[in-house]
This record gives sequence, C-alpha cells and structure tokens, in this order.
Amino acid sequence: MLLCICHSVYAQQENEILRSEKQNQSYDILMKSTSKDGEWLALLKIYDDNSDSLMIINRKNPEIKFLRLKVQDHQWSRDHLILKYDDRTEIFDYTNNKQEILPACQSFGIIEKENRLVQQTSDQIALYNLKDQKVIYRINGVIKVFYIGGGLYLQTKSGIDYQLRHWTDGKMITLYKSSNQIANLRLLKNDALLIFERKEDQKQDILYCDISAKKEYRFSQDQPFDFNSATSYQRSDGKIVINAETIKDKVQQDVPDIWNTSDNNIIDKFKRSVSSKFLWSPVEKKSLRLDTDDLNRVVDINNNKYFLAFSFSELQDYTVKKTPSKVYRYNIMNGTYDYIDTIRSNVNYSPDGLYLLYRKGNYWKLLEINSLKYKNIENKNFSNPYFTNTNKIYFDGSEGIWDYDIKTDKLIQRFNSEKGNYKILNFKFSSNFTNYLFELPFNSKVLNHCNYMFEVNNELNSTLSVFEHYGNKYHQIINSTRSKITFQKFDKAKNAYLFTEENFNLPKQIIDVGRLYNRKVIFQSNSKDDAQSKIKVETIKYKNTEGVSLSGLLYYPLHFEVGKKYPMVVHVYQIQSNKINQYPLFLENDTDAGFSIRMLIEEGYFVYMPDIVFGNMGTGISALDCVNKSLDALSGNQLINFDKMALTGHSHGGYITNFIATHSNRFATYVSGAGNSDIIRSYYSLNEEFISPFYWQFENGQYEMKKPFVKDKNLYFTNNPINYVEGVSRPVLLWTGKKDKNIEWGQVMEFFIGLKRNKKDATLLAYPNEGHTMTLKSTAKDLHRRILEWYKYYLKAEQKPDWID
Repeated sequence: MLLCICHSVYAQQENEILRSEKQNQSYDILMKSTSKDGEWLALLKIYDDNSDSLMIINRKNPEIKFLRLKVQDHQWSRDHLILKYDDRTEIFDYTNNKQEILPACQSFGIIEKENRLVQQTSDQIALYNLKDQKVIYRINGVIKVFYIGGGLYLQTKSGIDYQLRHWTDGKMITLYKSSNQIANLRLLKNDALLIFERKEDQKQDILYCDISAKKEYRFSQDQPFDFNSATSYQRSDGKIVINAETIKDKVQQDVPDIWNTSDNNIIDKFKRSVSSKFLWSPVEKKSLRLDTDDLNRVVDINNNKYFLAFSFSELQDYTVKKTPSKVYRYNIMNGTYDYIDTIRSNVNYSPDGLYLLYRKGNYWKLLEINSLKYKNIENKNFSNPYFTNTNKIYFDGSEGIWDYDIKTDKLIQRFNSEKGNYKILNFKFSSNFTNYLFELPFNSKVLNHCNYMFEVNNELNSTLSVFEHYGNKYHQIINSTRSKITFQKFDKAKNAYLFTEENFNLPKQIIDVGRLYNRKVIFQSNSKDDAQSKIKVETIKYKNTEGVSLSGLLYYPLHFEVGKKYPMVVHVYQIQSNKINQYPLFLENDTDAGFSIRMLIEEGYFVYMPDIVFGNMGTGISALDCVNKSLDALSGNQLINFDKMALTGHSHGGYITNFIATHSNRFATYVSGAGNSDIIRSYYSLNEEFISPFYWQFENGQYEMKKPFVKDKNLYFTNNPINYVEGVSRPVLLWTGKKDKNIEWGQVMEFFIGLKRNKKDATLLAYPNEGHTMTLKSTAKDLHRRILEWYKYYLKAEQKPDWID
C-alpha cells in the first residue's frame, strides 16, 4: 500500500538537516554514484558521528541539490533515485523534486529492463511500477533474492522443496526445483544458469542449467569432489573455472601442530580451508583439475589452450615481499608443462592471453605464449605497461608516454611535455587470479589507445597536470596545480571527467572537467570553514648527513601572533612532504592513530612533519639524524618554543619515536603508538598480519637494513630502542591495541616495562578490543582526547589529567 507523504515527516527531516549542518561543521566527502544519464551525482557527507548524509547534485546546474539524512542505501533507476531508510523507502523524482514514500524494507533492487522496484520484507517481495508506484505483484515464502543481469531471480520454499523463480515478461516462472537450498547463482553468457546448491551435510554441488534446452548438468557427476564453498566464472570459450574451498578437518586438542623448517608454506598453517581449481565443460561432461601438489597455483590468462602454473613455496624464503617463482606453461589439451622463466616482478598478460610481459634485469621481457619466443623491450624508466587491442603496449613512467608495436618491434615516445612522473589513469583492469601475500601478482591492464587520460606529477615543484589523449591530439584538461587531484569517474556521454580537488587552503571539492568545456566546480565541501584561508604551511629544506636533500612541512598555529612563542608537535614516519596538498580536515573518529593536524593548529601548536630516509647507519640512527637536521633548519624561527616540543609517531613512526626517545634530549615528551621496541625479537618473530616471518621487513622492507641480522648483528643492536631504554629522559605516552597482529602489543609492553625498570615516567594505554589502529569511533575519540590532554600538560603546563597518575 502506498503511504501518503505527511507534511510533518518532511518538516522533521528539514529540521534534522538544519540541526546536522549546525552541529557538524567538519565533514569529508565521498563520491558514490551518478544517474544513468550522468546528469546527477550522489555523494556522501562523512561527519564525525555519521556517514549516512547523501547529497544529490545536478551536474549542469550545481545550485540544484538535495540532502537526505540517515540513508542506508540508494540506487538509480532510469529517472528516479530509490533511497532506503530504517523506517521507510523513498522514490525520489529528482528532476521534478517530488517524493513518494513506500513502507520500510530489508533490501531492494531494480529490474532495469522493466523499470520496476523490488522490495523485500521478511519472507515477502513486492514489485512496484516506478512510473505510478503501484504494486503489480507480491509473493510469499521468499528465502533469497538474486539481482543478476538486470533481472530478478527468487528462491522460494513450499513444503520441503525449494524453487528457483524468474520474473520475466511481466510474470513469475519456475525454473528449477530441488530439495537443496541455493547458496549462490550466476547468469552465464548464453543465458544459462550456474546454481550453487548447499546440501544438508554442509557440502555443495554445482548445477549447470541450460534454460533454452531444458537440460541440467551436475558438477559432481563429472568430478566426484567434496567441497564446502566455491566461486566461479565463465571463460570466453564457454568453459567454467571453479575455485573450490574445502574446510580442513578440526584438529584434535591433544595433537600438536607440526612445524618443520623445510616447509616454506607457512600461510597454509593458518588457512582454515584447502583450495582446488577445476576447468569444467558441462555439456561435454568433462572436468579437469588444474592444480597439483607441486604446482599448486594456477593462473588463467584467457588463452584457449594454456594456463600458467607455479609453486607458491618452492623458492619461498620470506626475505622479500614478492618471492620469485618458476613459472610454467600448462597445456590443458595434453597435460604437459613447459618451463617459461624464473620471474621476480609483476606479470602482465594481454587480454587475448597470447603474451606475457614482465621486468627482467634492464629490460621488459615480452613472451609469446604459444611459441615461447621472447623479445626484449628496452626499459626507458617505465613504471606500468598497458596492452591495447591493436598489438601495441603503452608505457608510462618518468620519461613520458611510450608505445611499443609488437609486430614491428618499434618503441616510440608519444608524449613528454614536462618533467615529472607520468601515470595513466583510466584503463581496464582485470585478473582471474587472487594472489596471496609474498607471491607474484598476475593481471591484465588494457588501454583504449584512442582515448585515455594521464597525469604528470612534478615532485620538484609539487605540481600536477592532467592530459587527455583523444584521436591524435593531446589536451591539457587540468593545468599545472599544487592541489591534490584524484580521478573519480569518466562520463562517456559527456566526454567529461569527475575529480576531487583539495589543498591546504581548499577543502575537498568535486570538479567536472573535459576538453569541450571549461572546468566547473560541482560541489564545495566545508564552505563555512572560515579558517581555510588562514592556514599557513611552509616547506623547510634540509640535508641529512649523507647529503640527501629532504623537505619538511611546517604548519603554523591557526591564530598565531608575531612576538609570541608556541609549542610544537613533530610527527615522524618516512616521506611526508607530499602531503602538503591535502586539506587538514578534523574528524575525531578519523584520527585512527591519534594525530590530527587541524586540531593541533587550532589548539595553538606548530605541527612539523619532516621527511626521513634510511641510509647505511641503520633505520633508527638515520631517522635520528634526519630529525636533528630538520630541527636545525628551523632554528631561526622565533615563534617556535624549542623547549616545548613533542615527538610522535605510529607503527613505523612509533619505532622511530621509541629510538629517538632513547638518544635525544631535544624533546619535552614523546607519544608512541603501536611501534616496535625490540627489533631483534621482532626480526625472529611471526607477523600474523602478513602470516610470515617478520625478517623480510627488516632486510628488504620498510626498515631497509639491507642485510640479515646474522651478517651484521651490531647494526641491529645499535638501532634497537630497547637496548638503550635507560637513555629516555622525558615522559613517554605509549598506546597499543591488544589485538594488534602487525606489531604485537607485547612490543609496546616491553618498552613500558623497560621504562618502569629504569624508573622513567611513562603511561601505557592498552585498548583491549583494538588492533594496529583504532577502528571504533569511541576508542578513536578516547585516544585523541588523551593525547591532546597529554600535550596540554607537558607542553602548555595545563592541569594534569587524573588518568596520567
């Protein structure tokens, strides 16, 4: 039944909007979707306490916009926007600004071909004609609803039987009956259905249902294999690839796990299921298992005859994040394997599966799969390759845009107008391979060489330009800017692009640009933020002891006065100067690591973010050197109170903070979050976040020690914070989550115990239900509040909070 719009409902909503706008001055924006014709866009306004405010904006006339609060979901039909709330469903005619209200629902979908709205409530669905909002069909006993291929499929139950039903041509027809429940459903290219059945013993089976021929084929009849869940896709040749998961048997409590140093597949110890991959031809009643015990990873590259196969563990030693692998060509016709190469970099394959491309020494190696013949392409500082459908490969990188013709073996530079790093933005990415950590990724990136877009990032002057290639010409659609520009969406109908733009004096906005018309601002966020023009940032230049040129960002207190001195918070990580083009927005629940530039400058602090690089001295000593040099470069600033500085960092920044705290007396206090304190213990530990030994991070990862512990124990010893914990001379605030699987929280506890044993002032905040960062709004706010109180006490001599004692 259609519910009439009540004036009080919309009056109440308008009051909520006004109250929300007054109470929530700061918000981020996230572009969500555009209407079918591209004329309207929907974006979320993300506040401190909610992210369900939806703004609907007309692109042609951005002054026409509508705000909806407490939106749980939305979808565009041909000419309406459907909005789901907790207590109602709204059909919004945005062109005429008219609303109709339907009852609340659990979920909804749209039948695009017929322009129908489907509402599911409990075990019932109702179909509405979107033109007049009248109910045209109802059905009870609904177990599951599937929206696939723009159509509606239902699973219903009558007695002990389950039925699969399909709404088509204005009526509901029954396609299939079974005593098993349907777990999932896929519509294939020939309008056949792939039905995943869940049996009573928690096992599954797959049914190929040819609707037009009225024939059914079961996977279990061709492959007697038990599995608990599966995913699948159909290849261009009609065959179906099935990835099956079988749950491992429960381990007896009195039987130990057996670990052996010769076993290189540590990830398998943590997996709850075993994967198997099959190639199924239902009509031919053939099934082929693709993986083997030795070559357990199989990649489908869209070649009709060949797959790729490799072993995850054969060369796995966990010293690098991308472990090299011996890759083989697997012939599915005769089951033979041909060795291709030992590959160490990302593997790209052409959309037709005829070519592989990957880095090899100083070249890019192009392999023709069918013949196994190679060509070497000279590497002109290329970053990424992109195949086209015309036997060409495009490259981006620091030397511009290049293309390589596969047939003629010619490499030509297409565009290089200015210095910077070139990066193509709009391409089609696909991959049939879900890779594990520590193994080679395989994917296909395909470019429309007639129409593509790329950015040029000039790191020397922190500017960015955006170009479009259309036909045979290049058009600069965004001129050189210091703003942060992020591509959002391409509108083919309008030959236009949507971006977000922001910088330290400009809150994030959505812009509409194209070669055929001038740039237009669609929406400006935080327009009432009066401080945006007052934010002052300087770039500080300095060099470390090894002569490396570095930069630091210095944010001034928001309302600073010449002649006064202000305390400063120094934030450490690695390279941070590239954040100069980001707007310092403050959302408490977004400060998942307790650090907010905006709140600190509003509270009267300088915020300094120096760049840090690691050299031959080791991670900690190099960081100490960079920070000292960066502070020396500030020594002439008369507004900074150098006796009232705090050093803070999180994760790797927490390690840096810990080390500097043991070696420096320049800071009045330290705030360290989830950081390593004992890198020797960490080196020989198991990182449960990555499910691997942690030593790769130190040798070839973020710590950049460049050598194993056994080769230079003194290097690790002299860069280990816990070895010098007695050298801490100022109060330290430590924080961690007890469920942290990246930096195990015992690392933070160890530093605290070291400080306690040596009678140092320290406080530890250990959040029992948090991990490496704060995920709950309540704990994010709590952490931020306590850190701010800590600074106020130790840097401004304000009242000491009770919780510190």
